[in-house]
Amino acid sequence: MAKINGTLYCVFDGSDRILHTDSATLNVDVDLPETTNKESGGWEMHEIDGKRSWSIDFSGLYDETGSGITPDEILGKIIARTLDVTVYFKPTSGSTTGWTGAGKYKNIKIEATGEAPVKFSSQIIANGALSETT
Repeated sequence: MAKINGTLYCVFDGSDRILHTDSATLNVDVDLPETTNKESGGWEMHEIDGKRSWSIDFSGLYDETGSGITPDEILGKIIARTLDVTVYFKPTSGSTTGWTGAGKYKNIKIEATGEAPVKFSSQIIANGALSETT
């Protein structure tokens, strides 16, 4: 089995890559409503598949250089409430599958510690289905 280098996976806001990220996580969840009853013998049961959701968490170094989405642009979208984005979580090269969907920026955190690089982290929350893309 081939190994995939995590450096290749990036988060894209439309066709623009979010710049200088060093970590990105795609989270996919399904709600499992409890269906426990007196016949379950005291064991919790989840016989119904509920709502699905997804989000992408990412972080990186705050840098304004390069062609793509910067932390300032994410902050501007949050302030202006222009949060809607077509997001891609995919590799920048190769034939490995990626994922896409509509989402909204939920937050951005900019951390400035003395004598250290300024860092940022943000989250995109799903606004509908997640689908496979190449």
